[in-house]
Amino acid sequence: MVVHRVEPIGLGPICLVAGTYSGHMARITKAQRERAEADDFRALAVALLSVRHNDWNDWELDWLRDETRRRPDYVYTEKERAVLDRLQSCAKSFTEYAGYTVPELIAIAYACRFDLDEDGQEFVEKLHAWSATDLKRRQIKRLAGICRCFERVGRDTLEEAA
Repeated sequence: MVVHRVEPIGLGPICLVAGTYSGHMARITKAQRERAEADDFRALAVALLSVRHNDWNDWELDWLRDETRRRPDYVYTEKERAVLDRLQSCAKSFTEYAGYTVPELIAIAYACRFDLDEDGQEFVEKLHAWSATDLKRRQIKRLAGICRCFERVGRDTLEEAA
């Protein structure tokens, strides 16, 4: 008897025993599917918590931590999935914006940092200290907004292909 392990997208591992179902795949129960989806959800939340140079606000951090602590049999809601999807989108890294690389944008903003408010100055100095070459969605949008005050930086839709 040969056992094959496969992992379909969106589902956890499924074991198939060769020759026992005449080529038909074993049925997955609703409980198994929900458990696999919950495991995937939890794994993504853990991954988002460990994103380097994240820009999570206090609410987002608390929410991610709370979601990772749920019981293994907890079934996440559609609203929780929507929040996780939004946070995953925010965690996407970008290396350029409107034809400018991240280091170029940082150089523009850093040269003019003393013309910014204290929060903006701290933000630019932090990015400069990181020697950042990629930024998260909200970070690069904020940096581009700062740069627009001093140079003609266009707008970018920040498509997912980065």
